[in-house]
Amino acid sequence: MTSLTEHKNNIRQFLEDINEKIRANLLLERQKLIAFAASEAATNLLEYFLHKKELISSSLTLNHNYFSSEKRSLRTLEFEFPHKKEVIGLMVQQEKFRDLLCYGKEKEFEKVLEAVANVHQLKKILEQELGEEI
Repeated sequence: MTSLTEHKNNIRQFLEDINEKIRANLLLERQKLIAFAASEAATNLLEYFLHKKELISSSLTLNHNYFSSEKRSLRTLEFEFPHKKEVIGLMVQQEKFRDLLCYGKEKEFEKVLEAVANVHQLKKILEQELGEEI
């Protein structure tokens, strides 16, 4: 069971790691690590949001694999919550970026940027809904 504080710390660490690679101009060279960090940040963001809104039990842990498809995501998160369709869309897209960037040969720079932008969009939506910075 991950506490809200631990989720926030995990999110901060993953996003800081991504930002360090951006500042060092290592987006292409470290794209697998960035994709992993962005996926884990997204999963922690959503779990934090759902715990904070008391929509899931504190003992429930989300796994990035739950977002391998929209259908699987909807089975996992059967309940309603604000911006559900958009959030699930972003989570499924983040999982696609993870698969695309983590496996196989190096992808183009724009795909890495899209993965980073996707997690930031998710963060923005969830922060607006919670009324707090995560």
